[in-house]
Amino acid sequence: MFPKRYFALVSVIALSLFPGIARGEDSIPRCPPLCRFVATPTSQTTEAGGLDIEVVWTAYVGEPTATVLNLSTEVQIQVGDYSAKKTVPVFANPGAGYCTDGTFGGPCGTGSVDGQNVTLLHLSEDGGSAQFPWITTRFPVVPEGMFDENDVIEVTLTPAAGSDQGSSTDGDFVVEPIVDRPTFYDRSFRSVDLEPIPGTTDLYDIVVEYQLAYNTSIPPVDFRTDLVMNLNGENMVFEPWCGPWITTPSSLCGQTCSNETCATIKCDGQTVATLTCQPYENAWGQFDCACVSGAIQYTIPSIQLSPSDRIELSLVGAPGALPEPAGLDDDSWVVCSIQAQSLPYGQGKAGTHGMPTLDSTALPILGQVSGIQMKEALPGARSLLIYGFQPLDIPFDGGRLLVDPAGMFVVPAPVAADGSLILERLLPVDPSLCGVSLFYQLMVRDPGAAGRFAMTNGLQRVLGF
Repeated sequence: MFPKRYFALVSVIALSLFPGIARGEDSIPRCPPLCRFVATPTSQTTEAGGLDIEVVWTAYVGEPTATVLNLSTEVQIQVGDYSAKKTVPVFANPGAGYCTDGTFGGPCGTGSVDGQNVTLLHLSEDGGSAQFPWITTRFPVVPEGMFDENDVIEVTLTPAAGSDQGSSTDGDFVVEPIVDRPTFYDRSFRSVDLEPIPGTTDLYDIVVEYQLAYNTSIPPVDFRTDLVMNLNGENMVFEPWCGPWITTPSSLCGQTCSNETCATIKCDGQTVATLTCQPYENAWGQFDCACVSGAIQYTIPSIQLSPSDRIELSLVGAPGALPEPAGLDDDSWVVCSIQAQSLPYGQGKAGTHGMPTLDSTALPILGQVSGIQMKEALPGARSLLIYGFQPLDIPFDGGRLLVDPAGMFVVPAPVAADGSLILERLLPVDPSLCGVSLFYQLMVRDPGAAGRFAMTNGLQRVLGF
């Protein structure tokens, strides 16, 4: 079972008690010459009952720097009787912060975070601040017994010893309560389809639909998402059509979940997605009323595929965009590159109305409704379904047993008046089923058959796309 996170939306009265927590459209920091800014702390309880906390934050450079600028930061958390502090080395190289209107969404200098080189981006619409990529600082698990659900998580960012102090404290302090609601922001796949290109045998468009969701107090941030495709071990990155994608909150969702608009995502003046309040379950099985986008579509064109190819897709935060919290598992998708097939085989045994036949109602495509259909059977008769993972061909009851049985059961419904019987269901979108072969045979109790049963042919169904 996945560990749970806890989060509560802060009431207007509570917000007024703590500086820097109330966030609106004008809350993107204005930072001449620099500042530090908390996006949100996220928390989840562990199986042992402790509290796992991550803090997502960043730093801005508001004016061009002629020398190396030291923005090293102490990140401190306080919850219940527990406190912890981490120092993160952050440096901006000379020239960082030289941003103009023409570079909005693009690079704006370089620097380093914890020894790793990074590119600063012009992502704040305040006339020229350069943002470091979002920094995730994780703390040791808060032991059980040092906090309770009535406590709050306090996060404070302060300049580390010897660093440049900064001139703005608008966003370096935030408080989140711990109560019986999970907190999450999430990128998740909705569907992935392989669409054959007409006139070809091995070229496909890969059509991806995904959505964004959150129920935390995220300020206006870049929610741009890259699509990463791993084809047989080789990574290819597909970027959005423009950037940045700025999320503009208009309201937060309450318990009523009345489908009202709660936010929009815009890029270059165009709406990328509209978010509405909806019941939502994330990859941890956590359920809440969240601010959820409609389907966002991306098409990877003209990919050459063979049945043995393995494709894995991932949704990741674009450089400078809000990163995905650790642990979510529905931001990746293994694509089934094997074509669904329905293959009758073997010889049945006749009954009162001749030889009953067995075939598929539709190709067994993952994510679609499909099943098996028997015809020419005795109306009103009861049937025995035999299924397995291997074919067989041995004598049985005067006919041939064509499936190596993994299981069998008596079908509850009798054969219809026209001699047909249909069994079908929605096939799950489960990549582990890709290429799996299932074998079926139906036996019908029929006094007109030699022996006890009339028998269908065998049917192999290959699960795929």
